[in-house]
Amino acid sequence: ASVTAHLLTPWLGSGNLVLLYVLAVIGVGLRHGARPALATALLSFLSFNFFLTEPRHTFAVEKQDDISTLIFLSVIALICGPAASRIRRQFLLLKESNRYSEALRALANQLTVADSDTGLWNAVTRELATALQVECIAVTSGDDGSLQTSHRPSQPFNQLDAAAIEWSRKQGAPSGRLTDTLAGSAWSLFPVRHHNKTIAVIMLRFDSTITRLQTYDSDLISAMLQQAADAWQRIHLARDLESARVKTEVEQLRSALLSSVSHDLRSPLSAMMGAAESLQLLDTRLAPQDRHELIDTLLQESRRLDRYIQNLLDMTRLGHGTLKIERDWVAAADIIGSALTRLKRYFPAVRTEFHTLGEPPLLYAHAALVEQALFNILENAARFSPPEEPVTVSLSTVDNTCRIIIEDRGPGIPESVREKIFDMFYVVADGDQKKHNTGMGLAICRGMIGAHGGSVRAEAGSDSKGTRFVVELPLTPTRNEDSV
Repeated sequence: ASVTAHLLTPWLGSGNLVLLYVLAVIGVGLRHGARPALATALLSFLSFNFFLTEPRHTFAVEKQDDISTLIFLSVIALICGPAASRIRRQFLLLKESNRYSEALRALANQLTVADSDTGLWNAVTRELATALQVECIAVTSGDDGSLQTSHRPSQPFNQLDAAAIEWSRKQGAPSGRLTDTLAGSAWSLFPVRHHNKTIAVIMLRFDSTITRLQTYDSDLISAMLQQAADAWQRIHLARDLESARVKTEVEQLRSALLSSVSHDLRSPLSAMMGAAESLQLLDTRLAPQDRHELIDTLLQESRRLDRYIQNLLDMTRLGHGTLKIERDWVAAADIIGSALTRLKRYFPAVRTEFHTLGEPPLLYAHAALVEQALFNILENAARFSPPEEPVTVSLSTVDNTCRIIIEDRGPGIPESVREKIFDMFYVVADGDQKKHNTGMGLAICRGMIGAHGGSVRAEAGSDSKGTRFVVELPLTPTRNEDSV
């Protein structure tokens, strides 16, 4: 300021040149704080007096105006210096506050999508390392009690580091460098606590030039570790809730299985036992016609029991991924014909009609599984179709897809439950109207058709009467798994 003022002396008076010193005081206050600004104010007073007032190069003052100017300079400098220092502090506070908020926001965004302990600690260490410009590692305890790190440290831990980790885990307090405990460690350790339990230890490796942890850095670490503890609690609560939900569903499934099949399995067994006892006790007294009816009852009920057991086995295989898909080229018409023949054996009174639209396609599929799926739909249609109305089956090819439509003229299925009928154990009618339905056939059908890359859905029948099942199977072989 003195050099600049000396150069501008020919053009400016002392009253204007004093502003250069005021600017110098303000600049020092903004950059270095109050004390340097006050020192600069004192030096400005002496420099202005020595270089710019008459007589020059002395501290004496001859003119009254120069005295006023010196007083003005002193007052303004003493006011502007601390004011600039306060502005500087506010700016630094705002800067640190923004850094604090941005770091917490970035960590919160990462933690909202973390759904495992590994993802949680990776996010915490990454955001802490970015915010503080340090190396950061999370140390957790494995299921077997061994210590695990989020990633490999730049340098292996020594005995002092290991002792600091163990101390922080047990005591739940910071240790290591920049603390009063095991300060010889190269790492600064901060425990993550939840309900008086240390769930992890965060290790920070600060630069060797740092001798003291700044207040904002300490507050930022505490806030981010608290966020980590809250996220850990959320993840484990969600895991516990999911486990409880699965257990509840398993219990519901078990109850539904028992309630759905106990009666249906007992009924054919009772009929078979009754017929067998009658044959045993009344063997010589039975007429040929009665004997034939009892034997026919044994056959029909044993086949019915076999269907229930087969459905249970198929359901178990679908659920556990052991249903094998051994494909081969087979005519779709042959599969439908086999299913219709099988239906006639169990429901001889049901009328059926089979129509083929165009050339019957070939399917690369497991013929037995597709036949079983179609039979489950046909069986469902046969149970609910009136005796005088036929069950119609049509086969066609649409957009490289084999489409099989099975339609009955029964009471129909309400639109609100057409998707639910493919759920396990779901039955539209209850009580005596169940007609020996366990609610497994259509669920198994969807599983078998889906295993071939196809789909099955229920629609309203023609003229809004009955139900139409549409089965679609791809004609082009798809890369499915060998088992589902």
